[in-house]
Amino acid sequence: MFWKKKSGIKIYQLYKEPVSSDKLGVWQKHLGSFTQVVGYSVTGSILLFAPDSKEYLIFYPSMPGNNCKNYGEFPDIAEFEERILKEPSFPQYGLYPITEKDVKALVKILGPLAADEIYHPALDPAIGGSLNLDGFTKGNVFIHSDILGQNRGIE
Repeated sequence: MFWKKKSGIKIYQLYKEPVSSDKLGVWQKHLGSFTQVVGYSVTGSILLFAPDSKEYLIFYPSMPGNNCKNYGEFPDIAEFEERILKEPSFPQYGLYPITEKDVKALVKILGPLAADEIYHPALDPAIGGSLNLDGFTKGNVFIHSDILGQNRGIE
């Protein structure tokens, strides 16, 4: 389900059942014990889970440099959602590289998202694209993440 802030903007999608991190393409082997994708933000941040340690991590494939944040152990996804994803500061990082206001504009410009869809620049800024909203499109979260990794030379 998508969680909506008071503003009505959809911020992230949680899966009813986790999916394998194999779907993340070139990134998968770099994620260690975080083998399950439990959701994603509407701009492509990936919510991951490590079954053995019960830790949750958010992976930001669009962010250069240190693009993962381990939030530690939680008893279940509901607790992680309540304590991390519903925090007022989550959109600042979870929607990287744009803002809630930008997402609201993209919903008007591009329409709502279907399952596994995100809003993203049509051309990756790492290879000359722009963060201007008129250059955004919708696409599959896993395909987009894999393409970002390939553009950055991840093998």
